[in-house]
Amino acid sequence: MTQTILNFKLESTNEKLTPRTGVTILGEYLKGMNLEQFCNENLPKAKRNNGYSAFEFIYPLILMLHSGGRVLEDIKGIMPLKIKTTFPKI
Repeated sequence: MTQTILNFKLESTNEKLTPRTGVTILGEYLKGMNLEQFCNENLPKAKRNNGYSAFEFIYPLILMLHSGGRVLEDIKGIMPLKIKTTFPKI
């Protein structure tokens, strides 16, 4: 996979990291795999012009399931988080 969006720089930080911080890496990986293009080309389009694209609907579901969610209500736990782009030095 050629590097497209995955431009993370690892460094140490004293910022508070949430349990869902790793979701950032999965989200960027999915974008790097062109999942957005794949979903929008192969899944049905919205019936209205102001509807969500297939990727806009599926993307938060994948992130929610990956972070341990089990029902649609768990998406509320993902949405308000400010995802960090700095990670501890490995």
